[in-house]
Amino acid sequence: MIQSGIRTCGPRGLTLTRLGLGGAALGRGPASPEADEAGARTLEAAYRLGVRHVDTSPAYGESERRLGIALRRNVFPDLTVSTKVGTHPDRRFSYLADDIRWSLENSLATLGRSYVDVALIHDPPSLEPALVSGDGFEVLHRLRDEGLCRNVGLGVHSHEFHRRAIDAGLVDIILPYGDFNIVRRSGARLMQYARDHGVGVLLGSPMMHGLLAADEEPAKVLKRRPNLLNWYTERDIMVAQEWYEWCRNREVSMRHLNMQFVMSSGLADCVLTGALDSTEIDTNVYDSVTPVPQEIWSAAMVRIAELDAATE
Repeated sequence: MIQSGIRTCGPRGLTLTRLGLGGAALGRGPASPEADEAGARTLEAAYRLGVRHVDTSPAYGESERRLGIALRRNVFPDLTVSTKVGTHPDRRFSYLADDIRWSLENSLATLGRSYVDVALIHDPPSLEPALVSGDGFEVLHRLRDEGLCRNVGLGVHSHEFHRRAIDAGLVDIILPYGDFNIVRRSGARLMQYARDHGVGVLLGSPMMHGLLAADEEPAKVLKRRPNLLNWYTERDIMVAQEWYEWCRNREVSMRHLNMQFVMSSGLADCVLTGALDSTEIDTNVYDSVTPVPQEIWSAAMVRIAELDAATE
C-alpha cells in the first residue's frame, strides 16, 4: 500500500488522504457489465494503494452506481465519500429544498451508504438560488444536522462564489477545480483564503480535465475535445503546449511533473485524481508519490516563478 499522507480537512474533524479518487471518469459510457465492473475495480484498486477518499456526483453518468457496486461488496472502514446536489440530470440546477433532499437521499441509496462525509452544492450558474432561505445551503445544513452528511461544501469553478460562501460561513469545505497546476495557478490564493478561514479544500481537475494527463500534445487534445474551451482559454492551451515541449525535451512526463507540483504545494487537503480504470489509478498514485529528477524539478520551479512574475 502506498500512503499519500493524512490531513484534517475543515472545522469538523474530517480526515482525508492527500490523494483522492475523482469519480467523473468512472461514470463515462453507458451501463454494461464490463464498464460497471471496471468502475468498481478502480475504487478497489485505489483503496489497495492507500487512497481513502472518493468524490462523485449524480451528474457524472454512472459514477455513483458503479462506486456503489464496490461499496456493497467490500468493507472500506476508513473510506470517506463526497457527492453533490443541484446537478442531478432529473432536477438539473435546482437548489430548492425538496430537490436537494431528494438528490442526496437518492445518492445515498445508489451508493449504499447511510450518510456521506461531504455533500456539496454543485456548479450553480448563480449563487443566489443556493442562498435563498430554506433552500440551498440552509437545507444542506439541516441535512447535516439530521446525519445524512457530515460536512457541507461548494463545488464550482467561480472563485467569487467560493469566497462569498466562505465569508458567509456557509461551508465547511470547498472544491475548486482546474485552476492550480503548472499552467494555471490562480487557485492558490483561493485555497490559501479557505485555509486562513478554517475551511477545508478538495482540489478537483488537477490535470485540467485531462489536458495535462494524456501523452499527447495539448493542441491535438483540444482538436479532439473542443469542449475544453468551456473551462480554459486559448492561452492556457498554448502554455500547456509549451510545457509539453519543455517536458519532452527533458524526457520527463508532463503528467508526472504536474502531479508532483500540485501535491508539493500543500494548499489542498485532498487532491482528486481521475481514473478510467485500475491501471490509470496505479499510474496516478505513482506520479503523486514519486519525485521527478531533482535537476528537472529545480528547472521547472524556476520556470514557474518566471511565468508567475510575467503575469503579475
